Amino acid sequence: MAGWISLHRKIMDNPIYSNAFMLKLWIHCLMKASHKEHEQLVGNQMVKLEPGQFVTGRNALAEEFNKGAKKDEVISAITLWRWLKNFEEWQMLNIKTTTKYSVVTVINWSEHQQHEQQVNNKRTADEQQVNTNNNVNNVNKKEIININSPELAKIIQFYQSNIGPLIPNIGEAIVKDVDTFGEELVLEALTRATLANKRNYGYVNGILRKWRDTNIKSVDDVKAADTEFQRNRTPKLQIVPPPEKKKEKPEYNYGF
Repeated sequence: MAGWISLHRKIMDNPIYSNAFMLKLWIHCLMKASHKEHEQLVGNQMVKLEPGQFVTGRNALAEEFNKGAKKDEVISAITLWRWLKNFEEWQMLNIKTTTKYSVVTVINWSEHQQHEQQVNNKRTADEQQVNTNNNVNNVNKKEIININSPELAKIIQFYQSNIGPLIPNIGEAIVKDVDTFGEELVLEALTRATLANKRNYGYVNGILRKWRDTNIKSVDDVKAADTEFQRNRTPKLQIVPPPEKKKEKPEYNYGF
C-alpha cells in the first residue's frame, strides 16, 4: 500500500493512546481509509467510496490487524469489532453495515488529512512550508477549543464521572452544544441520559435536538414540559354514581 497519512499530536490526549492495541486499530483505520473518491469491487458488487472511507468485515479486519503478530498478541475478531463500535460511540468514525460487508467512515477525515494534497503536489522546498502550515494550524485550528475553561468545568466533570472518558471529538461536541443550547440545558440532558443509563453522547445530543425542535430554551421550560406530559398521560378519573337502592316492598298486613 503506497502513500502516507497525517497523525495529529492530539492523539496523545485520546484514551486509546494508553492502549497499544486500540491505538494500532485506530491507525489501521486511518491507513485503510481512501484518500480520494473511487470504486471498489466487493464480491460481485461495485462499492463507491468517498475520501475517509474503507470496506471491511470482522474476519477481514482481524486478518489484516493480526498479520505478523505473535501468538500472545493476536486479538480476536469479536474484540476488534467491539473496539471499532467503541470508536463509533466516541464519534471517531461511523459504520454502515450490510449483509456482506461494512463501510467505515473516519469522521473529519478532510480535517485530519487536509495537507496531504499539498504535499503530494509539491516536494522538497515546499515541504517545509507545509510543515510550517501544520504548526500554525496546531495553534489556530486544532487547539482553539479549550474544554478546560471554568465555564465548562462542571459539565466536563459530570461527563467523566457518569458517562465515560472525554475524548477530543466528544469535548468539541460538548463545547458546540454549550454554545448552542447553554450550560444548564446541556447539564440537564447529561443528567437525564445518566438516569436512563444511556451512557453515550449521541443520546445526550438527541435530547438537546428534541428540546430545540419543541422550542425549549431553559431548564424551567423542560420542567414545564414534563409537567404537561404527566398531566396528559394521567387518565382522568370518572366518577360513577352509586347504584340506586331498590325500594323494599312493605310486608302485607294480614291483620293478625
